[in-house]
Amino acid sequence: MNNQEFTEKYYIRREKGNSVKWQRGRKEKCLPMWIADMDFKDDERVIFALKDFIEEGDYGYANLPQDYYKVFIDWHKRRNDIEYRQEWIRFTRGAVDAMYQIIYSLTDSSDGILICTPLYPPFKATIKESGRKVYESKMINNDGFFTFDYKDIEKKFRSKKIRMMMLCSPHNPVGRVFKKGELEELFDLCHQYHVLIVSDEVHSDIIMPDQEFIPSLAFRKYRNEIISIVAASKSFSLAVFSHCHVIIPNAKLRKKFIEYQRHNHLGSVNAFNALPTYYNYLYGEKWLDSLNNVVFENYEYFRKQLGNELEISTLEGSYLIFVNIGEYSTESSAAKCLQKDCGLLVNAGETFGKGYDGWVRINLATSMDNVKKAVRNIKKLIRNKAAD
Repeated sequence: MNNQEFTEKYYIRREKGNSVKWQRGRKEKCLPMWIADMDFKDDERVIFALKDFIEEGDYGYANLPQDYYKVFIDWHKRRNDIEYRQEWIRFTRGAVDAMYQIIYSLTDSSDGILICTPLYPPFKATIKESGRKVYESKMINNDGFFTFDYKDIEKKFRSKKIRMMMLCSPHNPVGRVFKKGELEELFDLCHQYHVLIVSDEVHSDIIMPDQEFIPSLAFRKYRNEIISIVAASKSFSLAVFSHCHVIIPNAKLRKKFIEYQRHNHLGSVNAFNALPTYYNYLYGEKWLDSLNNVVFENYEYFRKQLGNELEISTLEGSYLIFVNIGEYSTESSAAKCLQKDCGLLVNAGETFGKGYDGWVRINLATSMDNVKKAVRNIKKLIRNKAAD
């Protein structure tokens, strides 16, 4: 189906529901394009399968479907040419929960943890709240194309105070899908300085048509030094179902993680929360491919309309773009400017890292009509600023 047909069939009008995203939009009288969920309902076969489960009425203690692991493994083998093993997989309630558990189980309070900014705020928050020291390396920005500053990373590694690096791949908020050479150079540095890699890959199914996602664990040479966080929550907008996978090939690290989970009464999987992931991996592939095409079309339109005036991140994966509004902002925070002058709710750039007050993160997982409205309002801001 084409993009218009997909939108007509699956777009949800969420204004009157309990959506966090749209309730705030209603309260602020703005078009909400902030928090990372999408405005499309799931494939009808998934909805029907969940309805069947509900109607059966059996809500007692339950195991995962017998073929759950096979379906999960087959999905990632087919889409990303990576073959996970069942014994590597543990469960958490979500990606942020996974970060906390990994930090507590695999680092000490004296350890430093490196992140590359700008970056999704909970990365830094989990490190600080776990009592570990945060080390930040600012990414190199070439006109919206962000990559690692390897020299700066190595300089920080030389301190020998860093035990772990937390990676976001695809990257939130800059939308990068890192290439093989970029990841190899990064992982080689981590290996050289004995730094564990934690790779949050929850956006790995949202890949633009001209891109290829490479899972961190595809690098066999470094596999014993990598922990991956994988979920379908962003792929199919399943935030209400708290379900996530932590993949740990290294048996010693996995044992430590399991011991931490058992000691803290964590890790038991909620079989109902796992069902939407399971059903989407069974039935949702064509839906996902169509969704990716819609996001890409939204991005191309946004860039074509505003790319000459604004610095826009190169969208390769996820449905999130990072946009520099600073030149036209009427406020110290560009996000406040877009809310006041454009009627748009977006994520403030300064929450992703120091020095990004002029930037905003915009969610493109919505209808083209909403994207066009956002573009019109931003164009009006640009015209008004030029007329001053």
